[in-house]
Amino acid sequence: MVYNAGYYYLLTTTWTNVQITRGTNMQDLKTETAKVIWTDTTASRCCNVWAPEIHWKSVEGAWYIYYVAGVSANTDSQRIYAIKGSSTDIWASTWSFAGEINPTGFTAWMIDPTVLLYGGSEYLVFSAFSGSSQCLWIALMPTAVTAGTPSLISCPTQSWEEVGDPVEEGPAPLYYGGKTWIIYSASYCWTPSYSLGKLELTGTNPLSASSWTKDTAGPVFGPSANGLYGTGHNGFFLSPSGNQIWLVYHFTLNSAGACDGTRETAVQQITFSDGEPVFGTPDSLTVQLIEPV
Repeated sequence: MVYNAGYYYLLTTTWTNVQITRGTNMQDLKTETAKVIWTDTTASRCCNVWAPEIHWKSVEGAWYIYYVAGVSANTDSQRIYAIKGSSTDIWASTWSFAGEINPTGFTAWMIDPTVLLYGGSEYLVFSAFSGSSQCLWIALMPTAVTAGTPSLISCPTQSWEEVGDPVEEGPAPLYYGGKTWIIYSASYCWTPSYSLGKLELTGTNPLSASSWTKDTAGPVFGPSANGLYGTGHNGFFLSPSGNQIWLVYHFTLNSAGACDGTRETAVQQITFSDGEPVFGTPDSLTVQLIEPV
């Protein structure tokens, strides 16, 4: 999700496409019709479309959407792809296939791409396996569609990251006060224990695991509260003034947890205390949303 030129843009998928909903306020996003902006008939990437994210790539001067896709039969061959917008106007753009993102020497299953900015460079952060655990990896991005040799930076080590299966996925960068974090989703998404964890960049080399420090105290958001379950796979967006940071995330009303099309989207503002993000708990759906400013 991103706010740009007077509009919020929410990216979603129905598993075979990428679609965008546009609105001048949060309430519009609840009622406006999503526009399908991408489908693909190529068998290797036609289906099981997951996790679209939009990013402005300053070197190329264009909007790119990164997403995950694979074959129709199963999800065993999921890989990361990119499409490029034709215009600085997100809504007016036509989108063309820009390529598969192939980190150097890495041919395995990989999902949930995002772009981290640090020290004037851009990095691809994604989730992939290390042994039997689903972990977080990072690679330098010289261009919008190329990535260098990836480094493993974090794996599930805490009990709250291992419910159902040991999982760290859905990384999302967060910046405030000169600090950089990766907020990620922990535990298996088909459980109500799906929640958000936090890594902080405490060193100077994002490609080194020793530069990242995990908050081991427990989830920083969720896993479930106020009738919302499995509150994870998040992103962040700025308010129109640029002075507020908002969290956008998935949830389900299924108390057993769910990771399918029954999930819904919610937003709420985060705050900071002593330079650290404060997420609070998932708001009840009865809480009236106050628009970002």
